[in-house]
Amino acid sequence: MLYTNTEIDLLRLCGWCKDLPVKSKNINREDLSYLLLTEQLRASRNSISIRVTEKGKTTLDNLGYSYEYDSKSRGVGTFLTRRLQTSELMLFLFQGKTDVFCSAVPDRNSPLSFLPAFALRREKNKNPLGTARFNGMLYTKNTATALYYISEQNDGLYPETERNTFSMNILTGGRKSAAAFTGAGELGELLAFAQRKTTNSRALPYFDAVRRLDCPVSFFPLSENGARQMRIMSVKEHRRIIAQNILKKKYTPPEHRWYDAGGKILVGIDLDFPRMETAAEYGVHIFLLDWQVDAAKEILRGKKAVLHPIKTGEAEELLRLSPELHTKETKPYVTKEGEFLSAPIKMDSKA
Repeated sequence: MLYTNTEIDLLRLCGWCKDLPVKSKNINREDLSYLLLTEQLRASRNSISIRVTEKGKTTLDNLGYSYEYDSKSRGVGTFLTRRLQTSELMLFLFQGKTDVFCSAVPDRNSPLSFLPAFALRREKNKNPLGTARFNGMLYTKNTATALYYISEQNDGLYPETERNTFSMNILTGGRKSAAAFTGAGELGELLAFAQRKTTNSRALPYFDAVRRLDCPVSFFPLSENGARQMRIMSVKEHRRIIAQNILKKKYTPPEHRWYDAGGKILVGIDLDFPRMETAAEYGVHIFLLDWQVDAAKEILRGKKAVLHPIKTGEAEELLRLSPELHTKETKPYVTKEGEFLSAPIKMDSKA
C-alpha cells in the first residue's frame, strides 16, 4: 500500500510535536491506524499519547524531515500536559490547512502559519518567550495572534508580561498584535475555565487578564463549531458584510470603533468580550452565531446588550463559504525524486 499525503503529514506532526494526544478528535483515525500498523507510530508507555518509532524517524529522515528524536519516556505531569495541549491545538489548526511546521517567524507573504512556542524554546541559548504562557503564534498577512490553551487546571496570566512578549517585533514581524483563547471543551466550558484559576499565585484569571491586554482578542472552542467560527473570522471585512446584510438599506457606517454599523450594531462572532463590554456601556445590539449566544449571555448578563443569533450556515452562505468544512486528502505521497512511498505491512506468521 502507498502512503498518502495526510499520513506522512501526521507522521511529520508527531515527529515535530514529539507527543500527540491519543484520544484527540482532530486525528484522522484511518491515518493513525495505518501508521500504527506499519510501525511508524506507537502508543506511549503512559497510554495517553502517540509517539514516533525509530522506524518512523528513519522514514522522516529519508524524506528530508529531520526532527530531534525523544527517546525519553514522559510521565504524566505538567510538562507532558502542556505538550499535549499544544499538540491538540496544532492538530486542530492542521485540519484547517494551517502550516504548523514553522520554526521561525514567517514572512508577510506566507500562507496561514502557526509557530509553536516549543520551536522557540528549543533553540539553544535563546528564549525570547521568557515566562510567557502562550502556546504559539498564529500568523496571517497582517496579524500575529498569540494562542492560549485554557484547561480546567490553569495558573492564570500576568497580562503585562504576556502583552510585552507577544507584541515584540521579533515575534510579530511587523504585524498587528492580537490574542486568542481556546480549549478542548465547548464554548461554555471554555469560558468557565477562563474565569477561574486553580493556584494561589498573583496571576489574574484569564478572563480578567484579557481586559488588560490592550489588543483585539477572541475565544473559540476546539470543535467543529470553533473551526467554522475561525473560518468566518478569516473572511476579510466579515463584520461589515454581515452588518450590511442584516440592515440592508438601513445600513450606515459605525459612529464609534467598537460598533460595526450605525444603530449601535456590533458583529461579535470573534467573541471579543472587552470590545462587547465597552459597547454595552452605551447600549448595543450584538449579533452572534446561534451556538455562541447562551454562553455569551452569561458573560454580558446585566449589561446594556441585546443579543441576536445568526445561524452558522446562513453566515457561511452569506460569506460564500462551502458548507463542507474539511475534505479528506487521499492523494499518494510523492517524494522529491518523484517516487511513490510504499510500506510493507507486517503479516501475522500464524495467518
